[in-house]
Amino acid sequence: MKSWRFVGFDDSFKGDECFIVGAVVEGKNYLEGVIVDRIEVDGLDSTSKIVSMLRKSKFRNQIRAIFLDGITFGGFNVADITEISRSLSTPLIVVMRKKPDFESIYRALENLPDFELRKKIIERAGDVHSYGSVFFQFSGCDRQSAIEMINASILKGNIPECLRMAHLIATAVVHGESKGRV
Repeated sequence: MKSWRFVGFDDSFKGDECFIVGAVVEGKNYLEGVIVDRIEVDGLDSTSKIVSMLRKSKFRNQIRAIFLDGITFGGFNVADITEISRSLSTPLIVVMRKKPDFESIYRALENLPDFELRKKIIERAGDVHSYGSVFFQFSGCDRQSAIEMINASILKGNIPECLRMAHLIATAVVHGESKGRV
């Protein structure tokens, strides 16, 4: 059986500088490549940047699924998971350690421009499901396929390996060393 390849995206920022990092992993344990770009803190460019990064990537045709560490990057730069999945014709799965508190998120978003647009993007992401000790959302596949890909991407613990690696790389790029909970 040919191994699946996954790409996981996470970010790290300090002040006005934010990097978004994609880690391309074969299955659960072999890092094959890294893609990096900058996004605006509290901007609206994370969707277009993720799509652009993957379209340009030499790994594009090998990616079985895209994983995101939540749907907000660089503060409240909200990624449109439906648009990313549709644009790339690839399933997308958002994995979170905690269930989002949408009431608090919406209150915070009210302080930013384009509140209604950001809220619509979050709502379009759909229901939050639980599986084991994680929560997830998905687009471009069904719930069972999303669970199958989550299982196929975890080496140990409960977070897909591509997200763990993206986190380590993103924090090292910005802070000089990986840090924080993976």
